[in-house]
Amino acid sequence: MSVARLKDHLVKTVLPNWLAVAYDSSVGQFVEGLELDGSPEKSGVVRVRSVARQIYVYAHAAALGIAPQGAIEKAETAFASMRRKAWIPGTKPGFASSFNMRTGEIVDPRRELYDHACVLLALAWLSKVTGSSRYGDHILETSAAVDITLRSPFGGWAEDEAACLPRRQNPHMHYFEACLALWETGHGHQHSARAGELFSLFKSRFWDEELGILREFFGPSWEISGAFQSGRLDPGHMSEWAWLVTIYERLTGVDLSHFATGLLQAALELGRSRSKPFLVDEVSFDGSPLVNRRRLWPQAELLKALVVRGDTAGSADYLAAADEFASQITATYLTGAPHGTWRDAFDLEGNFIATQIPGSSLYHLWTLIPEILRAETLRKQTQAN
Repeated sequence: MSVARLKDHLVKTVLPNWLAVAYDSSVGQFVEGLELDGSPEKSGVVRVRSVARQIYVYAHAAALGIAPQGAIEKAETAFASMRRKAWIPGTKPGFASSFNMRTGEIVDPRRELYDHACVLLALAWLSKVTGSSRYGDHILETSAAVDITLRSPFGGWAEDEAACLPRRQNPHMHYFEACLALWETGHGHQHSARAGELFSLFKSRFWDEELGILREFFGPSWEISGAFQSGRLDPGHMSEWAWLVTIYERLTGVDLSHFATGLLQAALELGRSRSKPFLVDEVSFDGSPLVNRRRLWPQAELLKALVVRGDTAGSADYLAAADEFASQITATYLTGAPHGTWRDAFDLEGNFIATQIPGSSLYHLWTLIPEILRAETLRKQTQAN
């Protein structure tokens, strides 16, 4: 299956199926995931990040005119429910990490940067597609909570309101993603400036230029140490950064191909050294697997990076690799699962090991689609000229 055919499968089959089976109309909320037989997970406990990402998927799809019928209504209802049940006011305001969608009880009260990044991403596209000022108000409220509750005196933002360790680049990466989305959807200078701040953090702390790797874990003032697991690397995140750096390159007009290409090459060389063609979840500096697992989401991120860099650099090799990899993902992860879903995880011997079909993977699959559509549009314009 080529990249284009994979896109059609995601739009025509996965998006409508997920909206039908993973949304609980009795409480107006997306579930955390599905059981392996395709039925909704039963606990009622949902994470803010997974709910927000599902809201984002359908808001962005609606903005692009390819959402299933009723998608934006469900997305708006889900956001209203999440805000009502998970928002914690006070001197350290913000969204709780998880809640019970049926009882309204907060399950995990931590206010994490990762969750707020996902909420802001959802709000960017809810605001864009609906034009409603209330989402602009929520963007201001959520952005203020990030700075009030999570700003770190050592630069960047804390993991949560208690400044738990180790510090991670990953929440900052998703905050960068949210700021780029807010910038792209017309929410002003504040978010473009914040994106610049986060990119500077990437260059100074996360990207190790000498070693050509993306570092993940740090001490309180960005120390690199075995005590903070600084030797653990994540090839999926390298792929995500390659994509986000390319978006930032588009928005700023500054050539950042050095970083984007370096990130993608590091992901390919380290992440697949023991499990070709797929990325291992975590590896050491020499590519040795640190976990016996390869989930779907890193594969989706690698495919997206291949597509984006192929189109940006005009590389036929990257685009051919993307088509081949799309076929491999389809045959392995999107085959043998309930209709319109996926098989989320395998061990490195190829044994299926997932216990659920997580809703979080929908986001990783979806973010490929706008990039494919953008590339298709540019090619048509080029051919017309």
